[in-house]
This record gives sequence, structure tokens and C-alpha cells, in this order.
Amino acid sequence: MHNSYLTLTPNALHQRLLKERIHPAEMQAIKDEVAALKEAQRVDKITRTQRKTEWDKVLKPLRYELNNAKVGRAYDLDDESRVEAFDAYILVMETLLSKFAQPLASLEATPIQLALEKGLPNNGEHWTDWVPDKIKTKISIIFEALPHKTRAKRKIPFQRLTTPEQNAKAREKLITRTRKEIETLERKQSITQTDAGQEQLGRMREAMKIILRLTDTEHIPATWSGVL
Repeated sequence: MHNSYLTLTPNALHQRLLKERIHPAEMQAIKDEVAALKEAQRVDKITRTQRKTEWDKVLKPLRYELNNAKVGRAYDLDDESRVEAFDAYILVMETLLSKFAQPLASLEATPIQLALEKGLPNNGEHWTDWVPDKIKTKISIIFEALPHKTRAKRKIPFQRLTTPEQNAKAREKLITRTRKEIETLERKQSITQTDAGQEQLGRMREAMKIILRLTDTEHIPATWSGVL
């Protein structure tokens, strides 16, 4: 089959096959094959776009924090211990970016799918979930040992932060979803009230209060239970 067939509309393909004097039976087979290939390409494009979106949820906060760390490192280059602490933290993030390069390029799986295979916490939804606890502890101890500088905010590595843009979108989505779940459960409870339902409702309302108090750079989980 000519690859050029894939660029044609159904009508244009029909006219092309007529000009090429293709037998009617073979013509239909070609049309069916072209339609199947186009559908496969459409589905693959949608799948890859969705997977890219999922990777962005992990990578954007990572790159955001990496940039913040580089800015923080440059604050006082004469402080050798401080520079070394930031260098160690930056190295962890840059190493993680390198590890993500291949799966990001292939887009054969989402971060969550890979995280489940590796048994990572929180389904790997935040980049810090991909860093072993022993490394987090080691880097955190190094930063805690640094003397506090006047008018300088102490750096806390591996916080579950995100970009303000991602935060706003995820927060709006989570608030809408949680409100709908609360309303649904309230209706069920108004008909047949149960202790378990009331307890669940209380937890959901408490989660909503926490969600509304989150800052514009805090990581927003996929569900309300993630904030409790």
C-alpha cells in the first residue's frame, strides 16, 4: 500500500483508486486497510498526548525546583558548605531527569505505570516519590546542618511542591470533584443514614478545608484522601 493513501480523504482515495484502475474488491480492501491505519494513528496520537501530559505533571515541578535550587546556590558562592549542599541536591535532581529521558522519549508508559512496577510510594505522582528515602535523609541532614543566614529563608529539600500554574489547574479540578462527591454522599445519607457514611462525609469535609488552605505551590493530589 502506498503511504500517500494515508494523507487522502475517503473521497480523494476513492478517486485515486479509480484512476489506478484497481479492481473493486481490492479497492475496498485498500480502503479498509487505510481506515484501520488512520484509526490506529489517531488512537496512538491521543495516547501519547495523554502520557506526555502525565509526564509533565512530574517533570514540571522537578524542573521548577531544580531552577530554584540553582538560584539558591548562587546566593552566596563564598559559603563553601552551602554551595556543596546545593550541588548535592542539584545532582540528585539532574540524575533523576536523566533517568526520565528515555521513558519520556518513548512514551510507552505513564509515570504511574512505571511507579507501580517499581513499587514507589504515592504511585510516583510527585518527583520526590522517585528519590530513595536514604538519599532524601542524607541531603536533608546536610541542609539542616547549615547555619541560618539573616534575611535568608532556610532551604528545605524534597518538599512536595509544584508550579503555580499546575497548582491552580489541579486545585480547581480537585475542588470540583470533591464537592460533587460530597453532594452525592449527602443525598445518600439523607435517604439512608449510616455511621460509616457520616464518618466518610466528615473526612471529606475536613479534606475540603485543607484543600482550600493549600498554598499556590503545594502539590495537589489526585483525590481528596491524598491531603489527609
